Amino acid sequence: MSNIDLAIMGIKNLLRRKARTVLTVLGVIIGTAAIVVMVSLGLGMTKAFEQQLEEYGSLTMITVQANRDYGSMMVSSSDSSSSLSSEKDKVVLDDAMIESVESMDHVKFAIGFKRFDSKFFAGRYESWSNVKAVDFNKLALMDIELSEGVLPTLEGHNEVLFGFQASKEFYDPKSRNYNGQSPEIDIFNTKIEMIPTSNYSDKRPRGYIVTPTGITSEKNWDYAWDIFMDYDTFEKIKKEFDRKNKNNNNDTNKGNSRRKSQQKENKYDEMKVNVDKIDNVQEVQEKVKALGFEAYSLTDALEQQKKSSGLMQAVLGGIGAVSLFIAAIGITNTMVMSIYERTKEIGVMKVIGAELRDIKRLFLFEAAMIGFIGGVFGVLVSFGASFLINTVLSGMNGDSGYYGPQMLSDIPVWLAISALGFSTIIGLLAGYYPAVRATRLSALEAIRTD
Repeated sequence: MSNIDLAIMGIKNLLRRKARTVLTVLGVIIGTAAIVVMVSLGLGMTKAFEQQLEEYGSLTMITVQANRDYGSMMVSSSDSSSSLSSEKDKVVLDDAMIESVESMDHVKFAIGFKRFDSKFFAGRYESWSNVKAVDFNKLALMDIELSEGVLPTLEGHNEVLFGFQASKEFYDPKSRNYNGQSPEIDIFNTKIEMIPTSNYSDKRPRGYIVTPTGITSEKNWDYAWDIFMDYDTFEKIKKEFDRKNKNNNNDTNKGNSRRKSQQKENKYDEMKVNVDKIDNVQEVQEKVKALGFEAYSLTDALEQQKKSSGLMQAVLGGIGAVSLFIAAIGITNTMVMSIYERTKEIGVMKVIGAELRDIKRLFLFEAAMIGFIGGVFGVLVSFGASFLINTVLSGMNGDSGYYGPQMLSDIPVWLAISALGFSTIIGLLAGYYPAVRATRLSALEAIRTD
C-alpha cells in the first residue's frame, strides 16, 4: 500500500465518525493550548525583565571596578614592607590592562573611566556633579543615545556630554524658597563654568569654561548623572587648576610620597567591557574576575530571573501536560473503539494481502493526524490567548505594574513548532497500542464478525 493510499484511507476513516473525531481533537487542542500558554507566561516574564534591564544599560556590557586597598593606609611601620610587597603584586586598571582585556575572545572593546568630583556653574545656579573622564576616541563605541545634540570630540574647546539628570541638577544656592524643582537651563546657550575639584576654600576660585555638545537619552540611566569629558583634557585642566590655586595637599603628599613612588596606581576607577553576544557575557566576566577584579553585569540579574522563570515554566508546563496526557488517553480510547467498529474491515484487508505493517501504519497515521490537527488548532488558540493576556491583562496594570505595560505572554516560533511536534508525537504514542492490537486480530475471526 502506497503512502498516498494509506493517507487517503486514514482521512476517510477519521471523517467517518466526525463527532467522535472532533471531540478527541478538542482534547488535544485544550492540552496543547494549556502547555503553550503556561510556558509562554514564564517566557514573557523573562522577556519583560530583560526589557526592563535594558533601560538601565546594555546587557552585553560588563562593569569592572578597580581594586582598592583601603586598609593599607592604616598599616604600622612594622608591616610596611609586606604592605609595599602586596601593592607591587596588585593588579591595576590602566591602559595595558584594557589592551589585555580587549584581546580576549568575544570582546568587542574595553574602555576606562575615571570619576572626579567637580562643580559646575550656570550664572547664579550651581551643581555638584561627577565628571567621568574617558577617552573620547572610544566614546562613540559606547552607542550612547542622545536626546539632544551630538557626541563631543577632541576638536572643540573643553567639550562635555551631559547626562540627562546631570543637566537638571542646577539650583540657586541663595534661594530661600527651594521647592525641590530644578530650574530649566538651556546648557547649550548658557555659559557653563567648571571647577575640576570639590576641594577648595569658601572663596570661589576661577574655573574653566566648558562646551556642552549633547544630552544623553532617558534610556541611558547608567550615565544619567554623569558628565563626560576627555581624560587627557581633564587631567590637564586639573593640574593647571591645582597649580594656580596651590591645591596640592602638600602635607598629605609628603607623607605618602615614598609609598606612592613604589606602589602601582590605577589610572581608571572602572572599565566597561563590551561583549559580542549576551550568551558570551558570563564567560568573559569570569575571565575578567580571574585577573583579580570585581566584575558584574546586568546578565547576573537576568540569569537569576531565568532560573526562577525556568522553574515556573516547569511547574506551569507540568500542569498543562496533565491536560495533554488526558487527551492522549482519549486518542487511545478512540482508536480502540475504531478497532471494534472496523474489525471486519481489518480482516478483509488481511485476506486480500495487506501487510501487517500497512495496517499498523494506517492506525498510527490516524492517531498522528488527530495529534497534529489538535496541535495546529491548539497553537492558534494559544496565540489568541496570548494576545488577550498582553492586551487586556497587561493594559489593566498600566504603568504601575512591576513590569509595566509590557508583554506578559511570549510565544516564540520555537515554542509553537515544539508544541506542534509534541502533540503529534503524543498522538503516535497514544495510537501505538491500538495499532499493534489491530495487527494481532485473526483474519478469519475478523471476517466472521458482524
